[in-house]
Amino acid sequence: MIGRIAAPILLYGLLAMIYPKLMGIVSGGRLLEPEAGMWLLTAGNFFMLPVFWRIYRQDRGMRELKRMKVNGADGQLYKARERKTDHRFEIREMLLAVLGAVCISRGMNYVLALTPLPYWFPGYETASQEMYRCSLLSQIAAGCISAPLLEEMLMRGVLYGRLREFIKSPRTAMLVNGLLFGLFHGNVVQGMYAFVMGIFFALLYEVYDSLILPVTAHAAANGISLLAGQFSGSGGLWKLPGLYELVTAGFLLAGMGCFCCFRRKMYRRQEPLAR
Repeated sequence: MIGRIAAPILLYGLLAMIYPKLMGIVSGGRLLEPEAGMWLLTAGNFFMLPVFWRIYRQDRGMRELKRMKVNGADGQLYKARERKTDHRFEIREMLLAVLGAVCISRGMNYVLALTPLPYWFPGYETASQEMYRCSLLSQIAAGCISAPLLEEMLMRGVLYGRLREFIKSPRTAMLVNGLLFGLFHGNVVQGMYAFVMGIFFALLYEVYDSLILPVTAHAAANGISLLAGQFSGSGGLWKLPGLYELVTAGFLLAGMGCFCCFRRKMYRRQEPLAR
């Protein structure tokens, strides 16, 4: 299991080291300037996306072939019988996933701001300053498009899928996946935020066996964070006594409500298998 989990992470790290140096040479160093950081990240994410898409498709194909063999199906029929998973969802479920991601994202940001962690581990502030010095368009391209696509492909499509090969309990697999997602972000504050968000994204993937909802929810969470960063200076309302804590609690309760809705769906879909 360790090899299966570590391999894509190491591959990502290798590509993430090689690509900036390559683009620095090709662009004559222009893309290595701080103001171009988000464009470099966007291009790097799209550069790596086909690699992990191929791994993702291979993993799904191998799991389907194994499932067919266990069920007594002829392996020769594999290519003619693509897996038909129950990943259908209605527009209201997508809206619920977006609402849950937005509420959990805001609630976690506000909770972390109440703790001394941002002062103890200032790496988060450094990363934020580097991001906000770039243009808004490049922030949207990186945070709301390329990063959700690549990170969900890697963390949910590949890593969570491989975790479920070895961990039978979805709850345990989601916790491990959230932990890996937190470590993936490289600093304590972002890591704690990503740990909670990663569990929610893994739940969406577990319920629908599709990357559409996790990618959409991830993009929504990043988008609301970017929007909040643009208006971070207008904090006069927070001076009202208790308002900050009340809003934080409201976001967390709403997010937990959405999380529980999808968790019930997960348990309902497991019931026929149990019988």
